[in-house]
Amino acid sequence: MPQPSPDDHARLCDLTQGEHMLLWAFRAHAFGAGGCDLIRRQFSDALGPLGIEALTALSVFVRELGLVGKRRITLAAPGSYRLTRDEQSVLAVFAAAQEEDYPRLEAHLSWLLADAPRGPFPAAACLVAQALAFGGFVLRAPEAPAARVPPLEQADGGNVVAFARRAG
Repeated sequence: MPQPSPDDHARLCDLTQGEHMLLWAFRAHAFGAGGCDLIRRQFSDALGPLGIEALTALSVFVRELGLVGKRRITLAAPGSYRLTRDEQSVLAVFAAAQEEDYPRLEAHLSWLLADAPRGPFPAAACLVAQALAFGGFVLRAPEAPAARVPPLEQADGGNVVAFARRAG
């Protein structure tokens, strides 16, 4: 009998509205659809004037993660109900920023980047997280630290995509 994946319990339906909105936008930006009018409208409706600023900061975060991150980030395909461990770590970054827990923010960023966090990451995470907080959307800190993701060649091929965009 096949063993369940370590993140079988993680589903989109378990997220709060703010977490869902954040992850949906993160995936869209990672897959090159960040300019989607539906996402822009959702952020504007939910966050008012801060919505587009938050979405722009998220775009910078995702772009820079793809450019300077030293490891591949595994994302579920847009529309998937599954959450990868990396997506849970992304949510943990923004939850730490919202709670102003900067050591935890730095730790999660270090994991995602496989390097010391620098540049726009903490500032972008804080802007997005605080905009969500002002809109009444609370991001929850994970109950347990994220586990290591299996190497890409061992990952379940289902609907999971490794995100790594490099300048060419």
